[in-house]
Amino acid sequence: MNTDKIDWQSLEFTCTREQNPPFDPEADHWYRTARNYQKKDEEAFATEIVALYRQAIDKNHYNAMLRLGLMYIQGVGVQPDERAAVDLAERVIDLGVASGYYQIGVFLQQGIGVRPDRAASLAYMRKAADMGNKEAQLAIGKKLIGIKEKDIRERVAPVAVAMLDCAFGQGLAEASYELAWYYAKDTQETAHALKAFQAAGKLGHRQSLYNLYSIFNKGEYGVDKDPVRAACYERLWREVKTNKDATFPKLDRICPLPPAPMPKF
Repeated sequence: MNTDKIDWQSLEFTCTREQNPPFDPEADHWYRTARNYQKKDEEAFATEIVALYRQAIDKNHYNAMLRLGLMYIQGVGVQPDERAAVDLAERVIDLGVASGYYQIGVFLQQGIGVRPDRAASLAYMRKAADMGNKEAQLAIGKKLIGIKEKDIRERVAPVAVAMLDCAFGQGLAEASYELAWYYAKDTQETAHALKAFQAAGKLGHRQSLYNLYSIFNKGEYGVDKDPVRAACYERLWREVKTNKDATFPKLDRICPLPPAPMPKF
């Protein structure tokens, strides 16, 4: 890909979900079987997992390509081979799948199988984000609101917010958590910050629940101390610590936020 033609700070962005070709049913069965083995004990079933992924890859199962690529990086079930991981991610790109662009972006960022290249990494991730990849939308959104130059950051902020909103709409709780800090620190919009933490908390995002506990416990960011609300969020935070799969879709009833308007910072 000619990364010179991609402006990762482009102001043109339309929220979309990743649109990928369908899987071959037999290949998808092999892939899901391999994933179940991985969840049980990846090292114990490594040989079977690799074999199943390779079978699925023969039928262009792009998720199997990415998973096997990670195994090459870690050296689980195969000899460590970072270049093989890159080759598999490039095959995913050839299939027109956004996650392949994101994976290459990560490799370029971290120097995995390729020479580190920040500019190229951002270009690949921006390509993936524009194609609807939620992880890439989160990554680029964070980069945009993290720009140090105030005038540039203010110009790209609407795109960053749109990307993070889009990623959260696809179930990525971390995106709403990042939005919450943007509202808290950059725009000083307390109500928006609390709502964003609350939205992430519904999906069981542990740090968001902790932040809500801390804000009401200490009276931070101009919010009045509220021991009752603090205790409510603390209980859920501790629950997630022991059960990482816990979610709270009824959080607005369990621990309701104070009614608007909220005080300014």
